Amino acid sequence: MDLKIFIDKLRKRIQDDHFEFQEMYPPEKQFEFLDDFINADGSDLEKAFFLMLNQFPGDKKDYYVRPREMVLIPDLYDLSAPGIEYEIDFALYGGSIDNPIKVAIDCDGIRSHRQKHSNKDRRKDVNLQASGWLVMRFGSKEIHEELLKFEKEETYICDFITSIDNVIKEKLKLISWDTYSRSEYRSKLTGFKWDWVTCKHCTKTQMGVLNRKKHTCIHCGSKFIRDIHPTEKIKYEHGGLLFFED
Repeated sequence: MDLKIFIDKLRKRIQDDHFEFQEMYPPEKQFEFLDDFINADGSDLEKAFFLMLNQFPGDKKDYYVRPREMVLIPDLYDLSAPGIEYEIDFALYGGSIDNPIKVAIDCDGIRSHRQKHSNKDRRKDVNLQASGWLVMRFGSKEIHEELLKFEKEETYICDFITSIDNVIKEKLKLISWDTYSRSEYRSKLTGFKWDWVTCKHCTKTQMGVLNRKKHTCIHCGSKFIRDIHPTEKIKYEHGGLLFFED
């Protein structure tokens, strides 16, 4: 695959798709940050990857992408040194200043498969992780396989974006319908202990408050008393509610 040809095609496709699906046309400088990166010196593999990360530049994200970010962190392998500099291919920042989510993405080219580079990368990963970074590595073969999917399907959405979004969302734990529908999050928010309960009449399941014995089925409308699992550690019962051990 000729990466330069792919970069030109994907750059045009990103802008065409953006204009097609956005009601308001952005100013001409909307895509300047893309052009600055792909026109600068550097690896074509990283440039193609950067375009895939920004497939939908108009979408609001829960993080900020900074290419070729320099960081200064402690070196666990040489504690006598004040610190060590690393360049991260793509740094993703989410969360808040006081509670940041930091993801380091490195694109491993062919040269990084040699042993000396693998050892260097391993030390880099350890130091980054010790300083609170999540590390994600994408190999050249993996990136080329993803690029081929764009070639075969005009409406293809990058799998890398989905995996990165999932990592950020899992760390941020933002409140949304998706998170609220999960029992552990709803339990933290409401104080009740939530989990799935089964209707004894229609056998369908629903999310229910385990602190209560009596439930009304949202499917068939019948009232039922839920089964209490032997593993539930009930501390005491008060006012019709069950209270569990911590």
